Amino acid sequence: MFTFDNTTIILSAVLLVMALLTPLVSPFFRKVRMTEPVLEDETDTEEEKNEAKLPPISIIFAPDDNAEELSKYLPLYLNQQYEAPFQVIVVAPQKDNETEDVLKRFADNEHLYTTFIPQSSRYMSRKKLAITLGVKAARYDWILMADICSYPQTENWLQTIARNCTKDKELVVGYTRYEDETPAYRRFEQLFHALYIMREYQKDKAYRCCFTALLFRKGIFLKEEGFRGNLKYLRGEYDFMVNKYAKGHNLAFENTPEGTLIEEIPTEKIWKNKHLFYMENRQHMLRTARHRLLPCLDQVVLHLNYLMEMAAIITGLLLNQLTIVVAAALSLLLTMILRTVIAKKKLNQFNENIPTWRVVPYEIAIMWHYISYKMMYHKADKYDFISHKL
Repeated sequence: MFTFDNTTIILSAVLLVMALLTPLVSPFFRKVRMTEPVLEDETDTEEEKNEAKLPPISIIFAPDDNAEELSKYLPLYLNQQYEAPFQVIVVAPQKDNETEDVLKRFADNEHLYTTFIPQSSRYMSRKKLAITLGVKAARYDWILMADICSYPQTENWLQTIARNCTKDKELVVGYTRYEDETPAYRRFEQLFHALYIMREYQKDKAYRCCFTALLFRKGIFLKEEGFRGNLKYLRGEYDFMVNKYAKGHNLAFENTPEGTLIEEIPTEKIWKNKHLFYMENRQHMLRTARHRLLPCLDQVVLHLNYLMEMAAIITGLLLNQLTIVVAAALSLLLTMILRTVIAKKKLNQFNENIPTWRVVPYEIAIMWHYISYKMMYHKADKYDFISHKL
């Protein structure tokens, strides 16, 4: 039965207004600044050209049972077209025969330097120890920490990300995305969280780094004692670095396709550990509450809107109030259309091909996946996240 009393009209209006406004409360709607390609202008002065010169760079890899990835991707880094000197430092565990065999194949390359972690090292993250050893062995002040399971798309990747190494910067983060063959939900979730992080970068409120390319200055790393304060935590090298060293305007971000690394399809174990270790690490990072506030607000708004629309449909059917049922159904349809259109625009901007019909269920699923990982984390042995230093 269709009725048009004041209560029905107000309720219907509220539902429609929420359907119009709540899709705007989303990381997909907020603007993320895209890095513009820098072209050399013939009118630049000599001083400006000198300022734009690329710095020498040391790239550090710390593989751990990654001989296959090292064999595939190390040549892509060694063969980068870079106008300034650069070196690639591989810090590998001692007696890792497969990794040693791979490194021997590239031993004659002028850019490659190899060193090893002693087997006796304990009571600290071996990955962080490897990075620290790499930093100390580096020839140059600018150091690029990358993951050997990620690879550049072009031979100009290094010069694209390095153009951000200016006098006023101490950190440069490079965008990373998963391979196209990665399950669609994982690519969706990765970008979903990355959008919050990129917004924090452009507002000079950097909290963490969910990407696998990070440039920093050797002098500052050594002066501030590197990973001191978080050495015992097994993971989170990129997160802890940005959380500790990002201050004011000292961080730059590169997200052009040429400056993007492609990360291999994560295994189920890697995907699960990525979530669980972050839940542990964030308890020991600064500015965590501020970082989590906006994502929590977005999830509350998203689910509250859907709950109100579904409740209105059910209540209207029970009370035979067809006006409310129609208004709620239209609101639900409008919400889904707007959220899909807004999300697809951002997904396309970052070259993520996610089927249109999956956007709404994926967006709803974010919170429920988070809850499932939260339950796993609470059941986990907390000593699994540290190097057992008592």
